Amino acid sequence: MNSKRLLSALLCAIMLASTVLTGCSESSTNADETTPTTAPDAAEETVAEGGDAAAEGSGEGEGLIAIEADYDWTAGVQKKDYEGYEYTILNGCTASWYSYNSISPEETTGEPVNDAFIERENRTEEFLNISIVELHDGDSMNILKNAVKSGSNDFDYGNVTLMNCYAVAMEGNVFDLNTIAPDAGVDFSNVWWDQNARDSLTINNQLYFMTSDADTTRFDSIRSLYFNKEMLSQHGLENPYDLVDNNQWTVDKFTELCTSVISDKDGDGQMTDMDQYGWISYTEIMSDLLMCGMGAKFVTKDPDTGRLIDGTAGENFVDMYNKVINLLFTQQNAVFDVRSSAHASHLRGLGDRAQETIFTENGALFYSECMAWTRVLRDMEADFGVLPPPKYNEDQDRYYSIILNPFMQMIPVTSEDPARTLHVLDVFSAASHDTVVDAYVNVTLTGKVARDQDTVRMLHLVFDELYYNIHFGSVSIRSTVNNAITAGSDAIASTLQKMTKATTKQLAKTNEFFFPEG
Repeated sequence: MNSKRLLSALLCAIMLASTVLTGCSESSTNADETTPTTAPDAAEETVAEGGDAAAEGSGEGEGLIAIEADYDWTAGVQKKDYEGYEYTILNGCTASWYSYNSISPEETTGEPVNDAFIERENRTEEFLNISIVELHDGDSMNILKNAVKSGSNDFDYGNVTLMNCYAVAMEGNVFDLNTIAPDAGVDFSNVWWDQNARDSLTINNQLYFMTSDADTTRFDSIRSLYFNKEMLSQHGLENPYDLVDNNQWTVDKFTELCTSVISDKDGDGQMTDMDQYGWISYTEIMSDLLMCGMGAKFVTKDPDTGRLIDGTAGENFVDMYNKVINLLFTQQNAVFDVRSSAHASHLRGLGDRAQETIFTENGALFYSECMAWTRVLRDMEADFGVLPPPKYNEDQDRYYSIILNPFMQMIPVTSEDPARTLHVLDVFSAASHDTVVDAYVNVTLTGKVARDQDTVRMLHLVFDELYYNIHFGSVSIRSTVNNAITAGSDAIASTLQKMTKATTKQLAKTNEFFFPEG
């Protein structure tokens, strides 16, 4: 499954970053966060001295996810001669918390992923007789929109954050990729295209943006859940892996485990960063992770018609919400929220990054952030494990994991040759599968994250059950729910009821775009 292939890339990407670390939040989609932070040691680990990263392939059956031993990157793509065409990629990723925010490095360094980027670029340029240029600007959304408005053709495709993509598409700025694919000779079912994104983001057979092995930000954006195995053992608690296997990994069980470890460790009568909590993170991450894990979807598709509908209308939604409120607010000291005023004086001057420090010091049983931040845990002495978000109850038919706000690939309607643009992107992505992805696998094999086979198995589960959130700026359901959770409100039912008329109107207008036939 394509989602499994993503796993290796994620784990290595999050371990190799050496940028200055800032916060992970969709509230600042293109720019760096300004939260005070102290950068931990992010020295890069190298598994090979220079050379072609692709040559150090994991091989079939090795590592977390093995690249096919007989993979031929040229087999599923068409060879053409574009006579030296300069192919320009508008890359909006400038936030330093991502593991990698450049897709076209200037030179080889001996670092596997950097050199894999260069290798896939060289392959593509030679295969198609083109040169690839990266235009790096954090305001890619507005640059794309302004380019369409002015009729300019300054770049071939743009990377725009997922939360902005539907708005850009519905304004008529980009092509439906499914309409271009036949002329481009592109098959989106190929392994270098992300099938989770394809399934989640296609509406009425329309796909206005996509992601592939050419990009790494989708790996970093996953909402993660880790647990401290040493603390688990110290408290004699149940093994979460067994709970997952036995279909008992639910929010109620998660809450029980969180509350069982609360301790004023230093005995000073106050709960500070020197004490012990059930879960350390911040409300935005915790809310998304728990609500998603329970199967809540703010905007979803009608299973019969495919039309967009309000996902909060289900009979269990309010109860799901209340379970989140119970853990975050009712259970006193179960959670250390690094963005709450209650803990502001206990962050050691680290801002959001206090959570990784406290977790590694056995100050919390569970820890959650964007997956990119797992790189901070690589030197953690205590062993840790990885889990999918807990279910609503044991009747839930599957686990859900969420990827929230990666950068997506979009082709502006001003493209002089959209088929060429998509074809080059297809080749670029195919050339990334056994270079970029394989480099991630090699680094992951150092064992710094996946320390045992059970952890590997759980990581597989996380990626198998991954889906992308459907974001519409005009449909404010998610922000309303998250704001209510942040405020600790117990009145979500009445809040949603008051929104019903506006939500219905907003969704009807959105459906008019995707279902023009009515």
